[in-house]
Amino acid sequence: MCERSADVNDLLDADGKIKSVDGLHAVKLPCSGMVQPIMIEAALKQGAAGVIVCGCQIGDCYYREGNKMIRERLLGERVPTLKKATDRRRILALWLSRPQKERFIAEAGEFVKFVQGLPAPEPAAAPAAKPAPAAKAQPAKTDAAAKAEAVPEKKEPAAVVVDESGKVDSTKVVKPASEDSNDKDPKVEVEIAPIKEGRGPLEESSGDK
Repeated sequence: MCERSADVNDLLDADGKIKSVDGLHAVKLPCSGMVQPIMIEAALKQGAAGVIVCGCQIGDCYYREGNKMIRERLLGERVPTLKKATDRRRILALWLSRPQKERFIAEAGEFVKFVQGLPAPEPAAAPAAKPAPAAKAQPAKTDAAAKAEAVPEKKEPAAVVVDESGKVDSTKVVKPASEDSNDKDPKVEVEIAPIKEGRGPLEESSGDK
């Protein structure tokens, strides 16, 4: 209800209910243009028997076109509009000036009696639960596959390093190829000794040895 439309302030109790109309609760807004269709639909879903949208007289909006905008939304001429499933019998729009308090009370009283005579709205059906996805069947293992899994994996022995004289250098070993290697042919990782570097006078005098 626009606070600049019909003046019902002296008819409100502490809870915002209008004393002269049983069951009528007023929600004041600076402008009726602030009312959105989703707000009306939410009130109906939460148990309100009906909703009255009351704004200033058309063409006399304090905020220029607020009442015109909500009127066009209710008529479906401006988005957002009411949903098609919304029961429009339960919505009343009034465009009244500030002194038209008595007319508001009369119109609101008739509307309250009307919506009370309507059948109770049917509750919305709960969405059907989605069936659980079927479990995928695992293919049966063949005897050959089962035997292959049962055979223990053989580990390749580490190779030894032979020096130039043909003697075995027991201090160095060659590790087998990594199991994670992407190469098709197995390769070995060989420890390579670092290259000796000759230092010039500048490097030797720097103390970096």
